[in-house]
Order: sequence, then structure tokens, then C-alpha cells
Amino acid sequence: MEGHEFLTAHFLNNERTTIEVYWATKNDTRVTYVEAKDGDPQYEELLSHIDIDTLHENTYKHIREQNSLFENQVIQIAKERGMIYDIDSINTDVYKAIAAAMFAPFNPEEDKEKLFMFKLQLFEVEQIRDSKDKEAKKKIRQAKTMLTACQAAINVYQGNT
Repeated sequence: MEGHEFLTAHFLNNERTTIEVYWATKNDTRVTYVEAKDGDPQYEELLSHIDIDTLHENTYKHIREQNSLFENQVIQIAKERGMIYDIDSINTDVYKAIAAAMFAPFNPEEDKEKLFMFKLQLFEVEQIRDSKDKEAKKKIRQAKTMLTACQAAINVYQGNT
């Protein structure tokens, strides 16, 4: 692009037929779109600024960056809507969720999956996982509620068995 300096370029589509090209001056950045077709004057001009391998590498990096931005945005929205919790943040409802999970009425039929997942997570805690006390670990496995599973896990964790 006349009067502009080449910045970068990447393919826009999976078929690798369209290229997004960025050009700059001191005051301006412009985007052009070039068809990746041998013999096309714009394409041939672009290849004087960037080789095909770099174009593919830029495309890979661009896709990875866009995915990362998208994932971060989804996580942020989910946090704002209370769908996921950041346990490292004091400004979160995770503590409400923990209290609700522990002390809410427990329905053995409806909540059995939750209890199972909770027990799996308890066994991921290093002190519980590495404990040699088979009887105490058995109490966790046999617990019928979240609260009793937590009580059994605390006993293993503190070595009170």
C-alpha cells in the first residue's frame, strides 16, 4: 500500500484464500484484504513483504490469540453472572456456595452426583490422598451427605482418626 509500511498479515479463513494485511503510517493503520491467488498483483506484492511460512505462522498465532481473548471474555462473563467462582478473590460468592452446599437440605436421590463429585475432590487433597488410614478414608467413601463427608475428611486431614 503506497505511503504505508507493512506491519503484519494472516489468513482469515480455513481455506487460506483470503489474507488480512495491516499497513501503517505515523498517524494511521489500515487493513486490506488480499486474495491468495498466484498471479494476482496484490498477492505477489504482499509476498515481497512476507513469506508464505511466516504468513502461516502468523495465522496460527492470530488464531491462538483470538481463542485466548474469547476464553478470557467467557470466563469474565461467567464470573460476573456467578456461574463460576474465583477462590482467590475475596469479592466472590464462592463462600456462599460452599456454605449452601454443606448446610442445604440433602436429598439422597437428587444430590448423589454432587456428593460423588465432592468425595472425588476430597480425595484429591494431598493429606487425604496420601493418608495411610484406610478406615478413616472408608468413612469418607461411605458418607451419606456432604456434611458427613466433610467431617470425615477433616478428621483425616487433621489426623484425628
